[in-house]
Amino acid sequence: MKVVEIHSCAAENSTMSFPLGALCIKTAINTHKFSNHSVKAAVYENYVSYNAEEQAKLCASRSPSAVGLSVYIWNYEWFKSFAKTLHALDENIIIFAGGPQASVFKTDFPEYLSFAVLGEGEITTVKLLERAFNGETIKQAVQSELPDLNTLESVFLTGQADNQLRQTDSVLWEMTRGCPYTCAFCFESRGNRRVRNFPLHRIKEEFFYLLKFDIRRIFVLDPTFNLDMKRAKEILGFLIENAPPEIHFTFEIRAELIDQELATLLSRLNCSVQIGLQSSDEKVLKAINRTFDRNLFKKNLNLLSKEGVAFGLDIIIGLPEDTLKTFRSTIDFAVSLQPSNIDCFVLSLLPGTELNERQQELRLVTDESIFRNLISSPTFSKEDIESAKELAEAMNLFYTKGQADMWIHCILETLNISACNLFSLFLKWMRQTGRSEEEDIWILQDDFVTSLFEKTSNNKLIPAIKSFMELHQGLCYVRDCGDAVTLELSYTPDDLSLLDKISLSEFVKTHKVRRCNPTIDLDYDGSVIIR
Repeated sequence: MKVVEIHSCAAENSTMSFPLGALCIKTAINTHKFSNHSVKAAVYENYVSYNAEEQAKLCASRSPSAVGLSVYIWNYEWFKSFAKTLHALDENIIIFAGGPQASVFKTDFPEYLSFAVLGEGEITTVKLLERAFNGETIKQAVQSELPDLNTLESVFLTGQADNQLRQTDSVLWEMTRGCPYTCAFCFESRGNRRVRNFPLHRIKEEFFYLLKFDIRRIFVLDPTFNLDMKRAKEILGFLIENAPPEIHFTFEIRAELIDQELATLLSRLNCSVQIGLQSSDEKVLKAINRTFDRNLFKKNLNLLSKEGVAFGLDIIIGLPEDTLKTFRSTIDFAVSLQPSNIDCFVLSLLPGTELNERQQELRLVTDESIFRNLISSPTFSKEDIESAKELAEAMNLFYTKGQADMWIHCILETLNISACNLFSLFLKWMRQTGRSEEEDIWILQDDFVTSLFEKTSNNKLIPAIKSFMELHQGLCYVRDCGDAVTLELSYTPDDLSLLDKISLSEFVKTHKVRRCNPTIDLDYDGSVIIR
């Protein structure tokens, strides 16, 4: 019996730590009939907090015939230490690698590896293992053969993921592979970009199989779920009809492809969507092979907002042609759309991407870490990068962690300032007062807004804005925790709802203080009610 261990290594225990890639290879091995050997594969889950050398010693003590490494940018150094130790302990173990970060082995193939697979590994890994088990020396990185998704065995339906499904409430789920777009910063844009779909009957069977386990969060891995709108709508209709309300779905979608029907369907499912904005500057986006229609982007996200669909935006600091000024404009534009979260990252030059290959030409300076984060560019100085990172951190704390999307507009309109200026003032206030991000964010928000309104001689507006904030903070608390909460407000919830339509100043002029203590709770169907 040839025993194969497939090792994953996650950054932390989260929805995204589900070892789908490793399970795909395990499934391919265990469902393949090897010609000369009986072969059995198993998945071993690690985290970067584990000691790599100790895990390698444990692995060696089990004497496997082969060990596969699922290599990503965050675990590359961990696996490097793991594999070197394992190879030193037992040179007879076949060590192979796959995953996005395996592309580095094209130009720098290490001594400790027997082979590496570049791309989708199900077919090629099995073929190379067969050769290695028969005594052949491979010692190279091999471009993979694309599997036929119509015949590829399912990690779920074959039972290969049962052990993981019993131990988690979160799962990654593939419905398609491939991406037609050519974004210069993204690994998905390289190689064969043909989009291929898993059969709908398989998707439906997999979902019913997942229902047998206590799954609560499903992240759909499709790079653009709504690329094929007819298919996306059919899948959403199926999930609306069959998914229990406690399961939350996350989809990645393209804003430009949203229509009213899609927005309505998303609103009927317990879900959120993530959207790549990256920048709102057309020159910046053109430099990375993306188009941008500001009006269409805004119009389509308004469809989501009106239907009550939670959505988040992704932004990258330091793309070619980006400046501190254009970055700040992107932040202001993003906040104006009222997303539930804004995720902001410094540009990383990932191996195999166009920007990585054009680094010298574009004069992009990066750090020495495996992430290769941008330090400076011709249009974005080192000092400006640091300023942008500080602004992003302040925004993450005040806006995303503080769930300020439903009330921040009142402050911006009243004080006639931009979102970036507000976040800068918040950062300055935190430093001047010695406050810590470890404190309760809602208390920080209340204290900061009170201080800001006092300094700008808007004291008479404080009871209204703090009540509006507390109302939404209470709603967020109940949705997140499920526990009822009683509030102390200066105005009734019905009156405060008008602040979505009229200015704070007009509201205070036309509405009298009516102190009240409403209780926010969950109804029997999971909806939020105010009593």
